[in-house]
Amino acid sequence: MKSLLFSVVLVCMVFIGCHSESVEATYILSDGELACVAWVEADYLAVLLLDQQVVDGFAAYSKLEASLAIQHLCGLPARKVIRTSQAALASFGELATTLAVTVKTVERSQVDAQLRLEALTEGAPHLRKTLLADTLASITGHADPFGELQTVKQATVFDMRKSLAVSQNTDWERMRVHLKRYIEELRRYQRKE
Repeated sequence: MKSLLFSVVLVCMVFIGCHSESVEATYILSDGELACVAWVEADYLAVLLLDQQVVDGFAAYSKLEASLAIQHLCGLPARKVIRTSQAALASFGELATTLAVTVKTVERSQVDAQLRLEALTEGAPHLRKTLLADTLASITGHADPFGELQTVKQATVFDMRKSLAVSQNTDWERMRVHLKRYIEELRRYQRKE
């Protein structure tokens, strides 16, 4: 599961443009249990993890396709919406875990999404000429995915999967308002850093 989390973070970082005037998010939807929203504000990458069930529930409530529902739920315009499989996310996560273990010299069991993200941002200059960069470039269409990552000065993962509970009585409008407000506060924090 930890590998899966970071695989989402990795994919987000690769697909995010760091030089956009207005903030646009990259949204990742999976066929599993994880959805992700990522954006860069003032050279600060934020990655928000959501339970895919939240996105699917809001899509059913709003009668929107999931790719539109997540944008409406979070309130950030989309730079890109990516649909991927749980297996693809897990394989990216395994690579990032191995990198974090090597770079940070910690036990595999201690590696979390934040540590993987730090290892990738710190290793970006050295990873630009590796087979991993070539693989990611072929998957993402970006000629230099780690070059983009190099411009990020700080990165944080915000895991909301246990904070947002879904039930038959979920007040979807209230959840949407609170989630948008939370994202606005994160963006305000990013600008101050």
